[in-house]
Amino acid sequence: MGTCLAMPRSGARVLLAGRTRRERQQLRAGISLRSFTISDATRRRYEAAVGLILPFLEEHGLVDCDQLVSEWIECQWVRGESVNVIADCLSGLHFFLPEIRGSLRQSWRLFRSWRRVETPCRAPPLTPELVKAMIARAVDQNHIAFATMLAIGFHALLRTGELLALQFQDVEFADTCGVITLKSSKSGLRHGTEEAVALRDGLTLSLLETLFSVQEHGPGNKLWPFSAQCFRETFQKYLRFFRLSGLSFKPYSLRRGGATFLLQSGTPLDVILLRGRWHSLSVARLYLEDGMAQIPAIRIPPEDRPRIAMWAAHCPKTAFRP
Repeated sequence: MGTCLAMPRSGARVLLAGRTRRERQQLRAGISLRSFTISDATRRRYEAAVGLILPFLEEHGLVDCDQLVSEWIECQWVRGESVNVIADCLSGLHFFLPEIRGSLRQSWRLFRSWRRVETPCRAPPLTPELVKAMIARAVDQNHIAFATMLAIGFHALLRTGELLALQFQDVEFADTCGVITLKSSKSGLRHGTEEAVALRDGLTLSLLETLFSVQEHGPGNKLWPFSAQCFRETFQKYLRFFRLSGLSFKPYSLRRGGATFLLQSGTPLDVILLRGRWHSLSVARLYLEDGMAQIPAIRIPPEDRPRIAMWAAHCPKTAFRP
């Protein structure tokens, strides 16, 4: 194949500034501007997805690329591949080969058909009672960092990556309010800005105060000092304790649960959109309606409900009130 897909290595995620041309040149040295167009995590997904189709394209060349990609998509449908891989592949091809943008019309049409006929498997929303039960159990086990992460993720509607990236220096709080600065949020990276979320929940602020008193909080130290995999494993461990493993909850269920709870509580949609940092009202509405639709399917066996209620009762009744 004559065309080579150049997959650039990631650059530093920093905001560059300089008062003079020389200062700007020094600050930008060794950093590719292209590395700022997408996040590191997105780039890795694109690389992995495009890597799946590369052997197929190399075998047949880029002649009638749209037809080749369409055939590959049909093969992935038969093989049982996830539609998310197809989305990353098509977006990755546009990113690494911008000259073919606009020429994959049939391929995108197949992708949209796939999305219409197959509902994606989304993480169901966690309810306030379940989150409070998990927090109470974590505090009982002296897992203050994990309890704090649960509270912040649910109350501040943070994406999992944003939650795990939080550093102590990103948090300012007092007795009744606080603020979290998101330096590497999805929307912030897209628009070159920093985003922030207000904290008003008493339980969340109390847990933060405790975490600051028991954990080293110097510059650069994270609220969750372990790996992302460790957080996911700990999350699953608590689900098993409450016999919730069969309900497909994931860390992202914290954000979905917090947003769905606000909608159930009568919070105006525009307020939820601002807090969740969605830039499209239509996307936010679909997200929230899907979360609401999943709640009836969250069926906890009657014999397990008293145990969950007992642990949740350890948290203040006012916790997470809008």
